[in-house]
Amino acid sequence: MNCADYLVDYLIKKGVTDVFGFSGGYIVPFIDALYKRKDEITVHVCYNEQGCAFAANGFARVSGKLGVYFTTSGPGAVNALGGLADAWFDGIPIMGICGNVPTNEQKGYSGIRQNGFQEMDIVSLTRSITKLSVTPSDAEKFPEIVSRAYNLAMIGRKGGVIIDFPFNIQKADCNSR
Repeated sequence: MNCADYLVDYLIKKGVTDVFGFSGGYIVPFIDALYKRKDEITVHVCYNEQGCAFAANGFARVSGKLGVYFTTSGPGAVNALGGLADAWFDGIPIMGICGNVPTNEQKGYSGIRQNGFQEMDIVSLTRSITKLSVTPSDAEKFPEIVSRAYNLAMIGRKGGVIIDFPFNIQKADCNSR
């Protein structure tokens, strides 16, 4: 099972019935995984990324479930920050799934502005308004990251979490135990 399929399967098992998103190139494997399970989870396509995050926020407020949104990398992920910040301030459980460039294209600590197309360090940008903001770099550890993100969003004072999902990790096989 690849990591994108694993994430969708995990969300469904946790009772997530609806996700809100705006597509882009670096989130396609996750969108494909959602499509495979279209009879179990509904994808609401929004007009922009900001709308996705606020829709997930509103859904979580009304349903009591985890609100989930997805965007593509870089500016797409940044556009959703308003809804993510709102979840932080009001204690609303949401999970942002943000596509990102493959790990081998990420700039890391090289000192350059960007290496991959529209690469953005969304983890640093969201650290102060999330309970967890993480970029998985190892597909084998991905199930642990997903579980941790879900639990942090849902227990104690609720709030938003971000999984910055590199393209190659979405497609990589993970240890789904």
